[in-house]
Amino acid sequence: MLDFETLLHQVKNQTKVIEVSADDQFDFLDRDYAYIIESGSVLVVGERNSETGVSPTHTLEVNDPIGFAEAIAARPPKLKFKQVTDLTLKQFKSSDIRKFVDRANVFSKTIIKYSIGRIFGQTRTSSNLAFEEGFIDKNYDLLKTRRVARDEEVFKIGSLAKDMFFINKGLVQVVSKEMKVIAELGVGECFGESALFDFRPRTYGVVASQNSDLLVIDSEQVEIEVSKEPAIVRLAVLLLVKRLEVMNNLRLLQQN
Repeated sequence: MLDFETLLHQVKNQTKVIEVSADDQFDFLDRDYAYIIESGSVLVVGERNSETGVSPTHTLEVNDPIGFAEAIAARPPKLKFKQVTDLTLKQFKSSDIRKFVDRANVFSKTIIKYSIGRIFGQTRTSSNLAFEEGFIDKNYDLLKTRRVARDEEVFKIGSLAKDMFFINKGLVQVVSKEMKVIAELGVGECFGESALFDFRPRTYGVVASQNSDLLVIDSEQVEIEVSKEPAIVRLAVLLLVKRLEVMNNLRLLQQN
């Protein structure tokens, strides 16, 4: 749906390729830049579990992003990074990313805003750009409605990602296969962004924790909306969804 290699080719004039020796231990804390790993690997260290004293880790590899959420949000890094091997990195200027994201349409901004919110663990709000700026009202005929009862599964782990959801009423929980709660989402929030990844299986499930009313947009319409954007915005959307999955993995590990 969003072809990663095609997008990389389209933004090549906005990137700089840099080579970093493992001995150099590259500084990823510079907020002026964001990166995509072209070769090599980087160890990500999450927040320490206050009870066990253990920090969860995750290995970033080829095509994984570093610093895109921080670049867009203009925030300091939430994670620590440790270079494992020699690296080849595609470097992007944070100011360039923000410039294009600021001009994005409301649908893309909605995905970006709520991906970043969940990446940084922000407390949810009752507002949503898609509702506030009329996207939902103007495109209501493109949306399906779905009512789910308390404890009903919205989708299962391993199911094909065909839809994205906006919460019109109620509360849902993002859960692991062990039914551990990774995130709780309420009115005005969206979920199911992995529909952007061309019908790949869901890596987490979603269960309604209250009777809930959902608005559903299928992946074809998601593609239509996101394809209106410049390549750098489409790439940012894709990379933020990947980063959110890393954060979900780290939070799950932190609970163990």
